[in-house]
Amino acid sequence: MNTLRAPFASLCALLLGLAVIAPTPAQNGPYDSESFESHRYTLGNLAGTDLWNGQDGWILFDSLAYPGNLAAARVQDQVVRHGQQAIVFDAAAMTPGSFGELRRNAMFNLGSGVIEAEWNFRITSSSSPSARWEFYTQPAPMPQSCQQRWGIAADGRVEFYDTPARVVVQTNTYVTKDVWHHARSVVDVIGNRTEIHIDGVLVATGTPIAVFGALPVHGFSQFDCVNAGNDALYIDDFGVRERTAAHGLRAHPPRLPIGRRTIVDLQLAGGPQFANRPYAVFASLSGTAPGTPIGSVTMPLVQDGFMGIVIGSLAVLPGFLAQANAAGNAEAVFDTQIPVPAGLLGLQLHFAYVALGPIDRVSEPVRLTVTNQ
Repeated sequence: MNTLRAPFASLCALLLGLAVIAPTPAQNGPYDSESFESHRYTLGNLAGTDLWNGQDGWILFDSLAYPGNLAAARVQDQVVRHGQQAIVFDAAAMTPGSFGELRRNAMFNLGSGVIEAEWNFRITSSSSPSARWEFYTQPAPMPQSCQQRWGIAADGRVEFYDTPARVVVQTNTYVTKDVWHHARSVVDVIGNRTEIHIDGVLVATGTPIAVFGALPVHGFSQFDCVNAGNDALYIDDFGVRERTAAHGLRAHPPRLPIGRRTIVDLQLAGGPQFANRPYAVFASLSGTAPGTPIGSVTMPLVQDGFMGIVIGSLAVLPGFLAQANAAGNAEAVFDTQIPVPAGLLGLQLHFAYVALGPIDRVSEPVRLTVTNQ
């Protein structure tokens, strides 16, 4: 096999021959589910009925029954995007016609005011679909308002609430059921702007449905089931954070468990100035400092042999050498192809992307760590 043409089919063998970097603490934002894996979650009911008494602080609410059927939100291992476990929010286990909330507090101070939430999701088709599956995020303390609320209607159409008047806007985007999708939700409190991204495409922009005199604290985020039917929402890789870098790069999941093949989605968020620009994604095993000068910028990666392997294979790695869309977003895929050997435990890989033609913009780095689970 030509390892330069298909580098990740033999990636682990290549890495075993390179220097292993000592592990450092995991790179998480204010809240990251880490794919709901077993080192933090156990199979069975996810949520409780009050603050912090569910797994990892998850809460379930049923508008027509208290307490609600906690089996409606479960950690399961049958339908998973990454790793071995994911969440199912089962409308069929809710009271028929109820409004359900699956909520997780994530309280942290805001500096830039740009809140990002990301997750993978899958909605099942059914004979009686719920009226809408929604995502909702709100500041703290909890006023009777929120920053963003959007959802997917029974027919798959993406809808959102816009402005403090809560005008319902129907987009022209439809989500296919029974397949996995990636969502990224953005609230710019200072810029008074919201964004909805589905599968790397900006599908809607709007205005926060709350008015703030000062920068609030982020309070909680939740998934809603409106008029519960008999369908279900599967959720994997859920995270909430504040964007602190101008040119964002995120990885889902942010780790490579030993003994398993892992597919990592790299989400590039470059903003309007990155729109329609060609780019390349680079990687390093040697860390981020002092970086590598390239064009008019310094890429936050140390040049090493692994970077050379990636450069030699850019043309065949999905999304590693491509063009951002009209919103300045793109996706790349890092696939180990084979189970990661235990001998790589603690290894760290760093990634960053660079705009091409000219080389004048570079992203923050993102780290993947080889872990036990």
